[in-house]
Amino acid sequence: MKQIQLQHHTLHTIILIILMFTSFVARAQDCESSVTIVLKNIDGGIYQGQKVTLTPKAGGVAVVATSNAKGEADFTLPCNIIYSITVTNFAGSKEVQSPEFEGGRSIRTLAYEPDMREKEKLFAMTTAEQAEVDKTALTLPDTLFMKSTIMAPPKLSEYFSAVCIYLKNIDGMPLAGEAFLIIGQKRNKTIKCTTGPDGKLFVYLLKGDTYTLNFKYNKGYSSIQTAYSAGSSKMELTFTYLGTKEIERRKKLEAERIAAEDKRRKEEEATFIAKCKKLGITPEEGRKRDIDSYLDALQSYADTVISAVLDRNNWQDKLIVCDLTGSMSPYYAQLTVWYQLHYKKEKNLQFVFFNDGDNKADSDKKIGETGGIYYSPSKGVDSLSRFIARVSSRGSGGDCAENNIEALLKGTKMATPFKELVMIVDNNSPIKDISLLTKFKVPVHIILCGVIDWVLADYLLVAWKTKGSVHTIEQDITNIASMMEGQDVVINGITYRIMGGEFVRITKM
Repeated sequence: MKQIQLQHHTLHTIILIILMFTSFVARAQDCESSVTIVLKNIDGGIYQGQKVTLTPKAGGVAVVATSNAKGEADFTLPCNIIYSITVTNFAGSKEVQSPEFEGGRSIRTLAYEPDMREKEKLFAMTTAEQAEVDKTALTLPDTLFMKSTIMAPPKLSEYFSAVCIYLKNIDGMPLAGEAFLIIGQKRNKTIKCTTGPDGKLFVYLLKGDTYTLNFKYNKGYSSIQTAYSAGSSKMELTFTYLGTKEIERRKKLEAERIAAEDKRRKEEEATFIAKCKKLGITPEEGRKRDIDSYLDALQSYADTVISAVLDRNNWQDKLIVCDLTGSMSPYYAQLTVWYQLHYKKEKNLQFVFFNDGDNKADSDKKIGETGGIYYSPSKGVDSLSRFIARVSSRGSGGDCAENNIEALLKGTKMATPFKELVMIVDNNSPIKDISLLTKFKVPVHIILCGVIDWVLADYLLVAWKTKGSVHTIEQDITNIASMMEGQDVVINGITYRIMGGEFVRITKM
């Protein structure tokens, strides 16, 4: 009898799990938006009766529609998905993204010649012709130094694509005197070149290769494809780039800011230690008193970003990873207050705190092995306050950059299963171990503390690469996960653009 009851209970549980999964899938597909692909003849008119296929780039079932009398192919799609576009009479690769919000509509127009496919077939090289092009590559130098902005025509010009490259800065002006490398990925041939006063450069690139543009601070910034095609081939390409001189100017200013911040932190730590000695208390008790003093003054503290963001977003079963270094005392005091108000209804809440190395000397801090990372489940208000004081007291006023990614990598392994990962960070501190980001795949909701004007690009990159989100006291930037190269995001009135796989501040300051 007990075995029958157990089997019945197991079956009931399986059915419940299936229903829950079905409900989850249904909810995930609830958000629908529309995309219209418009097919235009570049010589005038539209294309009717063409099959248009949208294929999800992340994998999944393709959807098909036929262009109507207006040249439009209409699709109803799940929100916030990137698709590759294929059209029966269009030769090329294009993408479209469905709108992020319920009921949103996006229109993508393709304008091309009516004989585009025929030309592609007509001018396609035979296998033998492609082999001759590849043989020509053996006669080229591994590295070519251009002495002017115009390359001399090659002998077998039909094997090369004539390419005019135009570099612009973020203001849309010519990027003059910009040195960069053009590197063929297939044949590993390199061209060293520099733009002229007009920001332009004219080169001949051997067909049948993909070439990357490589700047001093941005390798593989963008790419150029040259297909195996018979006859002459010409391209005019425009790229927007911050520019080496501007990057170095910004790096200099940031280095000065970080040096000043490092000095301030060391002085602040020395003052704190001297105060503890004078009072005859341990650093841990000193930190505990600091938290209590911030709690007393919290009502008059204008920056309430932590409570504002956590109250706005209904994240369940959270793992909160929090920076306890530098000037974060007011913010982990805020976290303590928020926890005091919510801990009874917060199920499965967990914490990871990090202090950038437990008083380790800056010279001894190795990427991925800095340490100072501590885990705690939810145990009650007094326990959390004491734990925060203990972890923060073990840190010091060391260098400004923090081991954020190490804290994420190790902290998520310390924790029990969770649904949402929230990271509370100091916007004034860069990420020293950003190189480890490729090893971390869990979406991160980043709460930025200490934002006055700009946001550090490091934190935008973490949210973008992990498909997470960014949060300030006033904004929830949840669409950053779906952003693509060239798109902008505005935070606190300042614009940032994805350029070469990085976030670049466009607004001048």
